[in-house]
Amino acid sequence: MDRIFEEEVALKYRLYNSIFLTLPFAGISDTGHLLPLLHDACDAGLKERKAPTEILDTFFKEHAHQLSEEERISLLFRFVQYIERQVVLFDALEDAAYEKIHGVADQYSLAALFRERNNPTEQRQLRAYLNNYGVRVVLTAHPTQFYPGRVLSIITDLEQSIRDNNVHDVQELLRQLGRTPFYNREKPTPLEEAVSLIWYLENVFYHSIGELLSEIQEQMGSGFNNHNLLQLGFWPGGDRDGNPFVGAATTKSTGALLRKAVLRSYLNHLHRLKRRLTFPETEERIRQLERQLESMIQGEPGMSLEAFTEELEAIKEALVEGYDGLFVDRVEDLLRRVKAFGFYFASLDLRQDSRVHHSVVLDILSACGTMQEYEAMTEEEAMDFLLETPLDYAREDLNEMSQKTLESIRVMKQLQEENGERAAHRYIISNTQSALNLAELMFLFRAAGYVGTDIPVDWVPLFETVDDLEAAPAIMNRLWDWEPWAKHTSARKGQQPIMLGFSDGTKDGGYLMANWGIYRAKEELTAAARDRGHTLIFFDGRGGPPARGGGKTHQFYASLGNTVENSEIHLTIQGQTISSNFGTVRAAKHNLGQLLTAGMRGKLASDQSVWTPENRALMEELSSKTYQAYVDLKDHPDFLDYLSEMTVLKYYGATNIGSRPSKRGGGDKKLNLGDLRAIPYVGSWSQMKQNVPGFYGLGQIFQEMKDAGRQAEVRDLYLQVPFFRALLNNSMQSLTKANYPLSAYIEKDQQFGSFWKGLEEEYERSKERILDLTNMNELMDDAPLGRASIRLREEIITPLLVIQQAALLWLREGSSSQQEALTKLVIRCFFGNINATRNAA
Repeated sequence: MDRIFEEEVALKYRLYNSIFLTLPFAGISDTGHLLPLLHDACDAGLKERKAPTEILDTFFKEHAHQLSEEERISLLFRFVQYIERQVVLFDALEDAAYEKIHGVADQYSLAALFRERNNPTEQRQLRAYLNNYGVRVVLTAHPTQFYPGRVLSIITDLEQSIRDNNVHDVQELLRQLGRTPFYNREKPTPLEEAVSLIWYLENVFYHSIGELLSEIQEQMGSGFNNHNLLQLGFWPGGDRDGNPFVGAATTKSTGALLRKAVLRSYLNHLHRLKRRLTFPETEERIRQLERQLESMIQGEPGMSLEAFTEELEAIKEALVEGYDGLFVDRVEDLLRRVKAFGFYFASLDLRQDSRVHHSVVLDILSACGTMQEYEAMTEEEAMDFLLETPLDYAREDLNEMSQKTLESIRVMKQLQEENGERAAHRYIISNTQSALNLAELMFLFRAAGYVGTDIPVDWVPLFETVDDLEAAPAIMNRLWDWEPWAKHTSARKGQQPIMLGFSDGTKDGGYLMANWGIYRAKEELTAAARDRGHTLIFFDGRGGPPARGGGKTHQFYASLGNTVENSEIHLTIQGQTISSNFGTVRAAKHNLGQLLTAGMRGKLASDQSVWTPENRALMEELSSKTYQAYVDLKDHPDFLDYLSEMTVLKYYGATNIGSRPSKRGGGDKKLNLGDLRAIPYVGSWSQMKQNVPGFYGLGQIFQEMKDAGRQAEVRDLYLQVPFFRALLNNSMQSLTKANYPLSAYIEKDQQFGSFWKGLEEEYERSKERILDLTNMNELMDDAPLGRASIRLREEIITPLLVIQQAALLWLREGSSSQQEALTKLVIRCFFGNINATRNAA
C-alpha cells in the first residue's frame, strides 16, 4: 500500500505540480519559480525554530530584496493562492487513486463482511439484521467547507482527467483553477449553504446510495426489503440554533430545493432508462413520467409518490411479462432509489436552543396572563400545566422571536404535506438540561396548532456538556414516566432518538472525558430504554477532527459493545468531512459501507464484553484525571487571553464561509468560553497547529501512571478494549498534524511564553507516552497510508502556515503600514490550511 500511495499520489503530485508551477498566469510569472525556494527556506527556518517573520525577512533579502512592503505582501498573497491550488491538485490525485489506495482488503468494507459470512445460516442472520438496521448521515453547513461549487466542479473534472491520464486536460484544468476564485466576498446565506450541499446529494449520494442498495440486494436476494437502510438528513435551512438568518421562509425554500433536486435526479435517471426501454409497452409510459417530472420541477402540481412508484412497478411488470425481464434490474434500481429518497431527498431537521424555547413559552404565557403562575410551579406541575392550560392570546400579542419560532414549527407540517412525512420529521432541542425543556417544546407544538400526542415528529433532546451528559439518563427516565411523553414515544413505534454532542463536550471536558462521558451516558440510557421496551437511536453530533468526535469514525462504532444500543447509526457529517470522505461516488460508497459494517460487526458477533470491573475502573480514573488536567488548563489565567490574542480566533468570523456567527450572542464583548462555538474553538488550535483539544491531558496522566508503576495496566486497556484503542488511535491523528516549531517564537513572549511552553511540553509528553503504550515506533504506525497523506499535505502548506503566523506577528507588532492587507492575509490562509488538513475544524 505504501508503494501504491507513492506511485499513484506522491509521485504524480510532484509531476503535475511541476507543470502547475510553470503555467503562465498573468502578472504572477515569478511566483511559481519562487515558491519552491520559499518552501526550502521555511523548512530550514522551522528546524532552527526561527520566528516566521525572520524566515520571511531572510527570504525576501535573498530572493526579492527590491520589493516594497506592499509588493512583498502582494507576493505572499500569490504564494497562498498557489498553495490553495496545490492542495486541490493533491485532493484530486487522492480521489483518482481512491480504489487503489483503499482496495477491497479493508476489513470494514461490505465486500469483506459478505465474504466472511457466506454460509446459508450466516446469510440469513445478516439479511435479518440488514432489514432492521439503518445508517443516517446528516449533512450540516457548519463553517468548515471552503470549496465553493465552482471549485468542486473543477475537482471532479480534474479527478477524471487524472484517472484517464489525460495530461492535456489536466493542464487546462490547472490553468482554469489558477484563475477561479476560491472564497466568498460575502457570507453565504443559509439558502446558499443549502444549494452547495445539495450539489453532493445530486452528484454523489444519489449514485453512491443507489449503487450500494443494488449491491446489497444482489447479495441478500429478495428477502432484503429495507428501504431505509441508508438515510440522509439535512441541516442547512433548518438549523436555527444561534443563526438568526434561518427563518420559516428559509426552511420552506430549502424543502422546495430538496424536492426539485430529487425530481431532477429521477428525471435524469429516466432519460438514461429510456435509451433501453424502447419497447411499445414501455416507451410512451417513460415519456409520460418525464413530462410529469418536468412539470413538477417547475412547481406545477403533479403525481404523488405512490402514483410514481406504481407506474414504475407497472413498467417493471410489463418487462417481465412481455420481454423476458430484459432491463428489469435497471427499473428496480430506480425503484429502490425512489423508495429511499421519496420526494424529499434528505430529511430536513429543525434545531433550536432550549433557552430560546423557554423565552418563547414565557412570552406566550405572558400573553395568556399565566406566566407568573407557571414560574412558581415545580417541574412536575409545570409539565402538566403546559399541556392543559388554555391558549387564549392574539398573534400580535407575541414578540417577533415567538412568532418566528411558531411559524417554523408550522412549516414542518407544510413540508410533510407537500413532500411526505419524512421530509421534516425531527426537531432537535440543543442545550437540553431538564425534562421541562422537552415539555416546553411539546407546548410550542401545541401553540403552533398541533393536537394531541400522536404527532408525526421526533422530538430529539441534545445533550452536550459533561454535566448534561451525566444528567441525561435521569432526564429521559423522568420523561418516560410522564404519560404524555410515553404516549408520544409509543406513537413513534417505541423509538426515541437522542443526540449527543461531541464538539461541545470536548470543549467543556476535554478529549477523553467527553468521549467516555458520552459512552457512559449511552450505556445508562440504553439500559433504561430497554427496561421500558423502547429502542434508542443515538444521533452523534460529530465534527471532522478527533477533538470534535471525528477521526476514524468506523473504528469508533465498531468498538461499541452490546451494552450500547446500535440498531441504527446516525451522525452529522460536517464541512471538510463531506468533501474528503463523501466527495466522490467511490469515496462515499466506501465510507457508507464502512459505517454499515461497523455497527453490524458488533451486533453480529457474540457478546465479547471487555469491560471487566478493572478495565472500567481504570477508564473512569483516566478520564477523571485528564478532565482535571484540562480544567486546570482552562482555568489558567492566560488561557482565554492566549486564545484571543495569540491565535486566529478573532478572525474566524471574517472568513465568510458560513452563515452562522462564530459565537453565541455575537458582538465584541470579552471572550467567554461558554459562548464560543466548538468549531472556531477547535479550528483555532488547528490553524496554529497546536491541536490542544485532541490530546491535552493524556501525556500528564500516562506519565503519572508510569511513575506509579501502572503503565502495564494502561497498555492492557489499550490492547483489550477496542473503545479505548480507537480513542488513542484518533488522538494520534491530532498529534501527527501538530507542528509546534511553527509557533516556537511565542516561547519568547513575555506574557504567554511559559503558557505556550506548557502546551509544547504536554504535546511532547503525550506523543512519547502514547508511542510507549502502543509499542509503535512512529505515530499512526497502524495507519501508514493515512500518515503518508497527512505528511504530504502538511508539507505542501508549510509556507502558507509560516505566512499566516508572520502576518499575525506583524499585526501584533503594529508597526506595518499594511494592517488591513495583513488582516486579509491571515484570513486568506484559513482556506488552504483547512482544505489541506481536511478534518481540521
